[in-house]
Amino acid sequence: MRGFFFTDRGNAANEDFAHAGALPGGGAYGVVIDGATGLVELPAVSTGFSTNAQWFAHTVGVGLCQALESGIAPEQALVDATATARAELEAALSRSADELDPAAVPSATLALAVAGEKDVELWGLADSPLVVLLRTGELLVSTDETLEALDERVVELMVERSAGRDLTVAERRALVREEVLANRRLRNTSGGYWCLDPSGSGLAHARRLTLPRAELAAVAGMSDGLFRAFGQYGLASLAEWVRGATYFSALELCDRMRVLEAADAQLTRFPRMKVGDDASLFWLGF
Repeated sequence: MRGFFFTDRGNAANEDFAHAGALPGGGAYGVVIDGATGLVELPAVSTGFSTNAQWFAHTVGVGLCQALESGIAPEQALVDATATARAELEAALSRSADELDPAAVPSATLALAVAGEKDVELWGLADSPLVVLLRTGELLVSTDETLEALDERVVELMVERSAGRDLTVAERRALVREEVLANRRLRNTSGGYWCLDPSGSGLAHARRLTLPRAELAAVAGMSDGLFRAFGQYGLASLAEWVRGATYFSALELCDRMRVLEAADAQLTRFPRMKVGDDASLFWLGF
């Protein structure tokens, strides 16, 4: 089995966490966590991080990796890592997380693959896609379609409201702030979408899939900031790229994506909420 991870900053601070590592007994795992800053002001949880989203993604990510590498089962590792983040949040703010405005608390996506001797277990939350290439050539993609639809509608509204107006990116985003906030308040609700946050309530609703390891050629997890290179930007064929991915092919793809994004800095050719986003990936090949 081969594996690697890759991450590239797309904004002032990289709020993604990505890692791939070995498990006791010869297995392997890969994880991507894409942090999202709260939309309502909240004091900094830790001075060691640029944003609360970065703190949350890295705190959960590091805790998860340490637990998996010590032999703890993935479900418990996720619960424990999230509980650690909640405890840090409450200690820093001297308040229960339940008392905080959910829109202020950082959240994150999750793409996790754990490969054992016989099976590969997948966990997904929110819109960091998990991509599985079977030996038959079939490609499976798992993501949160509800959240993607919410985001697409916000972008559509931003395009409609900014049509014919000479606006900065910040001004364009301000046109849909209320819609973005309304969407964020749908997180971890039965009528909305499920994600990681310090409450841990989304974990029970993760997208889960177990596949025989012998049937897989490769599995990858990506932040949406990298996945758009295949979808919205059309820079590469997803199946072909995943089949032979390397760290250097990820770097080359990201470089091409950054050139494209810089050339469309007003968000007109490829409508989106940011000029560029953090781009992260893990890849396991069997």
